[in-house]
Amino acid sequence: MNDVDPYGLPTFPGEDVLDGWVDHSEIQLRDVRVFTRGSLTATLLSHPGVWDVIVSDGAGNVEFLVADVEDVAPTLYEVARRM
Repeated sequence: MNDVDPYGLPTFPGEDVLDGWVDHSEIQLRDVRVFTRGSLTATLLSHPGVWDVIVSDGAGNVEFLVADVEDVAPTLYEVARRM
């Protein structure tokens, strides 16, 4: 089960140490998180036990992935390395 922060946003392990990623999430969007790193934008959609991970490089390349809760942070780093 996902932890929830004081503002009601779903969280994932490793989120607090995402080096180089900026959190643009808004508390109004309860199940959506948005992070950027350089030209990359990652949109994360929370579901029970898994997250949809959508990453765009700003140049028309987009990756759609599904990650278990504990794999979200490593997935973001892997996608950033590839893109």
